[in-house]
Amino acid sequence: MPPREETETKEKKGRSLLTVVMLLLILALSGGYVYYFFFGGNRGVTAAPARQAPAVMQKMALEPVVVNLADPGLRRYLRAKITLEYSDTRLTEELNEKLYRIRDTLISVLRSKKTDDLQNEDALKRELLTAINAQLMGGQVQGLYFEEFIVQ
Repeated sequence: MPPREETETKEKKGRSLLTVVMLLLILALSGGYVYYFFFGGNRGVTAAPARQAPAVMQKMALEPVVVNLADPGLRRYLRAKITLEYSDTRLTEELNEKLYRIRDTLISVLRSKKTDDLQNEDALKRELLTAINAQLMGGQVQGLYFEEFIVQ
């Protein structure tokens, strides 16, 4: 059996070695955290994003459209003046070039409607927007507004 003093010194050396290793481990983890916080990853404080100016919306007022409605046995007419709204200025040229197609699309969609179908204005606007945007290649129309909507 080894003497008692020898085992005590070995235990002290083992404990001191364990303490040194633990301190180095804590120091390395702390250093890694500080490095990550200040130099890497997502920073704790970020600058507020710069506000972008709202997009300037372009508009195009179309000539009034007059169509017969699809009511059976009744002669009903619809007169609608529509304005289109879009943000891409390059779309103006395409809209002017395809104006005849857009008017034909509007007439076709509106002619297929009955008086009862015109009660849900939002659904009608969505349907017209979808039909118009199907004709366009260089951009999309975001808004459609009725400036005049008369059923007689």
